[in-house]
Amino acid sequence: MNNQKYWQTKNLEAIQQRISWLHEQPDGIIFSQPSGIHFLTIKIQFIIQLVLVEQVTLKMNWVQSILNLNNPIYLIFPYTQAMMLALVWNSQPQKIYIAGFGGGSIPQAFHHYFPDTIIECAEVDASILSIAQKFFGVELNDRLKVKIQDGREYLEQQTQENLYDIIMIDVAFGNGYMSYNLATKEFYELCDRHLSKSGVIVVNTLNSNDFEAEYIKTIKTVFPYIYICHTSGKNTIIIGTRSYPINKAEIREKAKLLQDYHQFSFPLVDRANEIKMIDELSNLNLDQVSILQDTASPANYFDSWLF
Repeated sequence: MNNQKYWQTKNLEAIQQRISWLHEQPDGIIFSQPSGIHFLTIKIQFIIQLVLVEQVTLKMNWVQSILNLNNPIYLIFPYTQAMMLALVWNSQPQKIYIAGFGGGSIPQAFHHYFPDTIIECAEVDASILSIAQKFFGVELNDRLKVKIQDGREYLEQQTQENLYDIIMIDVAFGNGYMSYNLATKEFYELCDRHLSKSGVIVVNTLNSNDFEAEYIKTIKTVFPYIYICHTSGKNTIIIGTRSYPINKAEIREKAKLLQDYHQFSFPLVDRANEIKMIDELSNLNLDQVSILQDTASPANYFDSWLF
């Protein structure tokens, strides 16, 4: 067994040990804590779910994170699988930045499959980080770091020399709302300044927000090559890069190579098959929507932030 496979075997054993106590818990809600307008709620039934429960209506349909107790590295949500397609454009990332941590499923996957990669994350809610450590088997170290801070503010404080091979924005709530300061042209220009030459940005949005076209058009003003993945979970994953363009056949081929080499426990190739080029999405009518800017937010953008 080579050194990487040995490390991955030991790492998976360590994660399983940290969550072993959860196998003894009864099905149902085992934890709930108020945070902002929500209750952060942990449900268990073969899988662990971090659910945002709105305190007024008690709606429980905003699943923030999910973990398979028997296979904690498996990415269950199709959108998390799709975000890993960033590797198609940069297959050997040395540094990754992720705005939004949640239960830490994507950071943990990178940490597991890329033992030499540094993953820096920003998460606004310290309570969510505590939950990730207690219920999702997360252990922070010198390669997996989380700062309790706004995702844009964290990036603004980095030096010009601090470049990332992959930047991920994963801050959308289940109701579709994404913080406006992480959706503007100025923010994506900031991301661009902190990407390596072959860097790629990946943004998770939700169709229920009704601003999909604006998100895509705004990101395209900064990154000339845009790829879109609509997942079965009603997420829209937007991938942007300045690297040379590649076609869908190449995307599928590279995803297959990555799948085979890393032996991912999740179906990366399936998500690659869902990739669309921007010219295939003429129904978005990009010429009829505005570019999101710091100084000019749409009047109705904030209508969905609560419900």
